[in-house]
Amino acid sequence: MKKTKNKFGKKNIIMIIAGTLALILGIYIALKMIVFMPSVKGENSIAELETIEIADCAQTLLIRGVDINNPILLYLHSGPGTTEMTAFRAYHAELEKHFTVVLWEQRGTGKSYSSQLSADTMTIEQMVSDAGEVMQYLLTKFDKEKLFIAGHSWGSLLGILTVQRYPQFIYAYAGSGQEVYPFAGEKLSYEYTLKKAQEHNNTQAIDELNMGASAEYLTIEGNSNWYNELIAERKWLVKFGGEVYKKDGYNSIYVFPGLLPSEYTLADFIRFGKGSRFSIEALWPQIMQQNLMESADTLYVPVFFFQGRYDYNTPSTLVSEYYDLLNAPYKELIWFENSGHHPMYEEPELYESLLIEKLLPLADDENR
Repeated sequence: MKKTKNKFGKKNIIMIIAGTLALILGIYIALKMIVFMPSVKGENSIAELETIEIADCAQTLLIRGVDINNPILLYLHSGPGTTEMTAFRAYHAELEKHFTVVLWEQRGTGKSYSSQLSADTMTIEQMVSDAGEVMQYLLTKFDKEKLFIAGHSWGSLLGILTVQRYPQFIYAYAGSGQEVYPFAGEKLSYEYTLKKAQEHNNTQAIDELNMGASAEYLTIEGNSNWYNELIAERKWLVKFGGEVYKKDGYNSIYVFPGLLPSEYTLADFIRFGKGSRFSIEALWPQIMQQNLMESADTLYVPVFFFQGRYDYNTPSTLVSEYYDLLNAPYKELIWFENSGHHPMYEEPELYESLLIEKLLPLADDENR
């Protein structure tokens, strides 16, 4: 009896699989060329991407909430130049029930990046001024007198400086991954990372962290290699769990939400990559000159720090020191015991519940 040959040979099967995968990839790329924005249900709901002109720079806002009559929460992202648009939206739908949540992409970041943007405009002074304009725009748009600010990492430094400049527009401030004294913080972060590299006997990490004889980490002036030093330190800080508690990466936070159809297109990701380096190179030397313990020891709005206990990016010891000396109408430091630098994503339910519990009553009190 003759054996019948399978008319689909291995080669044909491989070609079919390859063709199918190519088709799926093509569909995915086509979808990621389109802005997709999940809807928000509610009679007075809002879900919109809006680009406004601020000081000759087009800057994008994602605005979401079930009721535009709710108080505004303006979120200041990290970086500088690190968008959290898709991450914050993906993790915090609950906040949209209580606040009109505004995710602002600062100049030089993601959708607000342009190759025409001059590095000369990338100053801390300009960023604070931009924040003031964004707040005034939102207050006018929604007919409000004040709003809340939440800041993360670089956004927490910008947040404190914004609170200091514009207290009349702000009910209260909530900072996480709070930046306090970057020069001292970087030293502590580096010491932690190098110690972990030595404990693990990781020769590659030790080699990359021993920055050579050019300069002590992280000296900016006279050190042309400071950017590469910063990137190397952050790489190993993440690997050794100093960024996300008990994890050696943060793809689940920042990458995975953006891979799905979202507000971010492939072109936006390209802008994000370019804008991230552009923003860091322009702003980091200025950031290293800041010391909030000296320049912002008094604030005139209630201040909350929602701080990861195991944050070695913006070390928690400095946040505790700053909290102790800070003068404010009301202040509270709340530790997230299972978080590093990203408590809003590492313990999202706790972060949401605290914003709702601690902040919302302040708007009610002032509006009575």
